[in-house]
Amino acid sequence: MMDNNPEECSVCFNNYDDNQLRPRTLLCGHTFCSQCINNAIKNGQLTCPSCRAQHAATAATQFPINYGMEALIRKLKGIEVVLEKTLPAKPIKAPATGISKTLRSLVQEQKSIISILITSCEEVLSQLGKYRGQLGDWKVHHLQLQDRLYALVEQNKSAMKLLELEDTSVVDMTTLGEEGKTQLQAMLGSLGTVNTPQEVGTTIDTADGCKMKVEDWLRKCQKLFPDVKTVHTSVKVHC
Repeated sequence: MMDNNPEECSVCFNNYDDNQLRPRTLLCGHTFCSQCINNAIKNGQLTCPSCRAQHAATAATQFPINYGMEALIRKLKGIEVVLEKTLPAKPIKAPATGISKTLRSLVQEQKSIISILITSCEEVLSQLGKYRGQLGDWKVHHLQLQDRLYALVEQNKSAMKLLELEDTSVVDMTTLGEEGKTQLQAMLGSLGTVNTPQEVGTTIDTADGCKMKVEDWLRKCQKLFPDVKTVHTSVKVHC
């Protein structure tokens, strides 16, 4: 939409001049005075007041002067001078319509404040987006940790079952070993009290039976304990 007053900056509503208010054109194609461009630059960035396009800038002098706009203004001023000289009398102006420059300034001030707030909202929304992404990463990490914990619990259950079976087996073998030891001790006592050849033969035969049972028990203990699978599973869970 064309500006009804091309000789005015659409931000401050002041007429362009040849000093601080020279018209300069941004890369997006919109034109403003040098002073308003300088005022809008913050942290090396300039947001176009018209289209909100972002431009990297540190000073208004980075943007070219709109010589076409200056030529148009000079032409308009020339036409005004010619009209003043040729017209016989200046007609009485009708009451001005629209809003005054003061009200325009108030409107522009509100626009500037709102633009700053929009920029702040965009910055915070960007930060929230990044933070939400980080929260998502943390959630994924904890879900993975939870899965590993569940797997560890299952491994621990399996290890406990093996340990319970191994413990039961050890208890049973311990009972057999204690019984064998008691029998051997009894045989040792009996051998010390034999008086006849018949008693010697009978006691030795009985002792041989006890010895065979204990020797078989010793071989089983060496073969069965410790159980490699049980030990490996338990150590794996600990690590």
